[in-house]
Amino acid sequence: MTRIRLAGALTAVALSLVLALTGCFGGSPAGTPAPDADAPAATAEPTPSAAPADPLSTVTAIVARPESLELRGAAGDVVAELDYLGDVDHAIDSLTVVFGAEPSAEEYPGSSHFSPSTAHRWGAFELWERRYVDNWAEFAERARTLNQPSFGVVFTGPDAAGVALATEQGVVAGASWAALSAMPGLQVNPSGCSGPYLDYTTHDETWPDGTVHEKRYGVDFIANDDESSIARVRAPLPIHEDGCA
Repeated sequence: MTRIRLAGALTAVALSLVLALTGCFGGSPAGTPAPDADAPAATAEPTPSAAPADPLSTVTAIVARPESLELRGAAGDVVAELDYLGDVDHAIDSLTVVFGAEPSAEEYPGSSHFSPSTAHRWGAFELWERRYVDNWAEFAERARTLNQPSFGVVFTGPDAAGVALATEQGVVAGASWAALSAMPGLQVNPSGCSGPYLDYTTHDETWPDGTVHEKRYGVDFIANDDESSIARVRAPLPIHEDGCA
């Protein structure tokens, strides 16, 4: 009988010990509160979206037109236009994005036909910033015109930094002069003050005597020394048909 009571006591002690251990290890770790079932679930932080690409970085071609430069995408769409009468710093900044590099710069003193200028070059692409100073200072405060623009451009090759340089008709510097001469619609300036041209615009201008005259401005071509190829494509060029004034 004593043995039965002793076994029962030992069994009770063992059961109590098991329950105690279950209570220690079956719940939350000591010092750590149990999760609140009513607490809101944690949400993951949103991944920041990538900044949209600058549209100018998609430009694959630059087309010289009589009144502006057209910056075009791969599908031929016009991504942006740079007006020759507009802000030259904006044009330089835009082209720096297009070409992916800063331009070189070279100063020119000017002449009786052209104002002093700074040539900003990205390889075969040249932006000529017009500076109305010295003998040209009287034009500084006047509104810009195609005859006295903020800047002009010159192409000396078919591309620059992988960006195509062409006219609206697809003519590029370096192409055959004979092929250009055979193109339908080619205009030749009778005064010889500018090269032949295809793309042009017209404006009515009032002379000091009050008479109104139609003036042409275009994208012209200059031949190399032996007239075998196109050396330069220029815009905007005044087409002086009655003299080189």
